Amino acid sequence: MATYSVDVERRDYFRVDVALPVAYWRETDHVQPKLDLMPVNISGSGMRLVAERPLAVGDKVSLRIGLPSGVVPAQAKVVRVQGQPEKGSSVSMQFTAIGNHDQERLLEYMFAA
Repeated sequence: MATYSVDVERRDYFRVDVALPVAYWRETDHVQPKLDLMPVNISGSGMRLVAERPLAVGDKVSLRIGLPSGVVPAQAKVVRVQGQPEKGSSVSMQFTAIGNHDQERLLEYMFAA
């Protein structure tokens, strides 16, 4: 008897790989870095990026995401870190606070990408 593996998508939003200007910092840093163009995997509920600064699971992060329609501010929580910090870790974040209008702008950008 043959067995099959089915990959079920459990996310609420689709994801897009794009390069966007992004700034991120720990809420405890009290420093707001400039926007840097970087490749990200983004959805309406979070994003993944390669972090140049060390972050840990559970860290609360402030974000600024540059879109053609303007900057989207958001708050997020680090939910996964893969790789070694000195080489750049792949960091997955879940948005914990993003305005409805800003989330709509983000989704519109993703549909157009």
